[in-house]
Amino acid sequence: MRFSLPVAFAALLLFSAATAVAGTPQDTVMQAATARNAFKAAVVPDQLPLATVDADGKMHGFDIDVAEALAKRLGLPVQFVTPGWSNILAGESAKPWDFAVASITPTPRREKHLSFPALYRMDAAVVVVRSGETKFERPQDVSGKTIAVKAKTTFERYLRKDLNLDEGGADIAYVIENAKVTPVASNGDALKALVNKKADAALTTLPSAEAAKKDGMPIRVLGGFLYFEPVAVATHKGDAEFDQKVADAVESLRQDGTLSALSTKWFGIDLGSVIP
Repeated sequence: MRFSLPVAFAALLLFSAATAVAGTPQDTVMQAATARNAFKAAVVPDQLPLATVDADGKMHGFDIDVAEALAKRLGLPVQFVTPGWSNILAGESAKPWDFAVASITPTPRREKHLSFPALYRMDAAVVVVRSGETKFERPQDVSGKTIAVKAKTTFERYLRKDLNLDEGGADIAYVIENAKVTPVASNGDALKALVNKKADAALTTLPSAEAAKKDGMPIRVLGGFLYFEPVAVATHKGDAEFDQKVADAVESLRQDGTLSALSTKWFGIDLGSVIP
């Protein structure tokens, strides 16, 4: 199944890949990675199927596998760093990283601090409620209710009616009115707040909700997607040559079926080849 998104996404990605600070040496990321013999990939290990850390400190998840495949395609091993969601979005490098695979949706606001050279999967936003809750059947039914969301995400922007997924300002159908937004640290925390009755609903991705259900969390997804969004590899601004290498590598992962295989492994559906 293919989804159609505004063509302006393509313009956003091309602009991000082409943007470079005047006078900045190009491909410095590749040079630094080669010198240390590894790429540093920023990830956010807060919930499967995207990313998590096990008791032995080993990371697992779709984003982890994609980062490893991307680094290998670029010719080096990968080291994972966890600077935190907010620091990644701000483009900060207190914990230096070369690229981020953290399920980040490109937006004009985020493009001020980051480049987005390549999309690697699609996502769908959904409303989740407790499994025994019968008064909610459609997303609009949670209007006026307390809704938990991961902070500084497109989910929070949606509830605040401030979501813009492309430079052209594509229209978003806001069906939830007067939400009492409760920002939390992660998608997993949003679902926990729901189950613990600290929220009436949660807004997250369909894969995250389905994975939580599979793990036994007593939740259900309301029928109807709120919106579809792409997620992209992020890089620091200023190195167009490295951005092009990332874009080419991700495209090769798509063309040879690697992204589709990893998506099916973690989500049970191919979200890696459905790209606008």
